[in-house]
Order: sequence, then C-alpha cells, then structure tokens
Amino acid sequence: MKNKVWLLVVCALLLSLFSPLSYGEKKPIAISSIEELQRIGNDAAYPLNGYYVLTRDIDAAHTARWNNGAGFAPIGQRLEEDDSLAFNGWFDGQGYVIRGLFINRPDAQGVGLFGSIGGNAVVVNVILEGGSISGSHYVGALVGENWSQEVAACSSSATVSGITRAGGLAGINRGTLDMCSAAGTVQGNEYVGGLVGRNYEGIVENSCSTGSVSGVYWAGGLIGESFAGESYDSYWDVTLSGVAVSAGGVGLTSEEISRL
Repeated sequence: MKNKVWLLVVCALLLSLFSPLSYGEKKPIAISSIEELQRIGNDAAYPLNGYYVLTRDIDAAHTARWNNGAGFAPIGQRLEEDDSLAFNGWFDGQGYVIRGLFINRPDAQGVGLFGSIGGNAVVVNVILEGGSISGSHYVGALVGENWSQEVAACSSSATVSGITRAGGLAGINRGTLDMCSAAGTVQGNEYVGGLVGRNYEGIVENSCSTGSVSGVYWAGGLIGESFAGESYDSYWDVTLSGVAVSAGGVGLTSEEISRL
C-alpha cells in the first residue's frame, strides 16, 4: 500500500506539470455540477464542440440512481468513421476531482465519462476518483474511444469492466495520451490494459498505471494490445497489476519504483 501511494504521488507530480488550456478569445462554459456535465451534447447551450472548464470538485455518487441504474450517459458517441456525434471541443478539468462516477451499461459500446473524444478535441486535467464504469466494447474510465488531438494530465482510480478494449483510462486510443495515469482495477476478456485496452495507431507517453489487470487474451499492465501504436517513457507496476507483460511501456516492481 505504501508503494502504491508513493507511485500515485509520482504520477500526480507528472500531471501537475501540464499547464491549463489557452482559450484565446473564446469564453469557456463553466461546469460546476454533475448535472451540468450531463448537459454536454444534450442541451443546445452545451454543444459537443464547446469549450468547457470544471470549476469545482464534483460528487457524482448519486449517478448510481440515474436512468434506472444505468447511471451517467457518456458524453459523445462515434458511429463508424463519422465523429460528428463525438465530443470535439476542449475540456479543462483544472485539476478538480470528479468522485464516484457510476456508469452501468453492459450492452453499450463507447463507455466512459466521454463515450468518444473526436479528432478535433483536447481534454486535459481531468481527475476521476473512485466510481465504477462498465460496458461491452470500448470501455475506459475517462473515454471509451479516444481519437483526440490530445488527452493530457488526466487520471483515474475508477473500476472498469468490459468485454473487449477495456482500459483503466481509455478503451481504445487512436489519439495521444500524455502524462496520464490509472490506478483502478480493470477486467475484461480481450484487449485489456491498466491504462489502455488497445493502442491503435495512437501514442502513449509519460504515463503510468498501477491497477490490477485481468483478461483472457491480450492483457497488459499498461497496454493490452497495440496495432502500429507507439509508447514512450511510460511504465506500469508489475507487482500491483499482477501482469508481467504489456504492449508498451516498462514494467517495474513496486520495490524498483520505490528506488527511482
């Protein structure tokens, strides 16, 4: 436990190096409650291509009672190669914490706080603490499908479960993940990773994972499986994950990490 806490502190320091987004002349929309967060993509005043900033910590535990037990509805979705329904805006969590987010959609694809983050999007400084995220395919605490310009300085300790392409932070990554971390338990059948289930032509850099990982096929401590993906300066804790392999990153024991 001491080593795990120490590693999370290291990851948090990495996240703190990332500066907030610059919005130029656009005035961002403030998000101060889980109800306002759920409006994104469901209210004309909260478009999927908008600019958003989180302005306070959010208690999302009561989402377990939403939608007849299905919980929070993921922001944005992707239909084949058309990302018009994905989140394509900018979102800055400003380091505030979203606690206890609950999503239970076992038949849904593209499940997470964001169901799909599109190719024009940037998401940074989002912290998910605790909570439970479950779906079928493309399941991650932060995002089911990441196609973004960049997801950076984001972290999660939520529990994630899916069938395929399940990751502690992202189910599938086709964009860039930089300075991100995950510490929650991840379960699935195939393409299961502590941080990313499948890294498909994506980039993972300066990131880490510490959560337990279990899967039948292509299970990895950091990344479950990679297709033409790249990873740099990233690692996972082989002691805490229980997995000695990964399709990217460097595996270190808790003892080795404590000596860094």
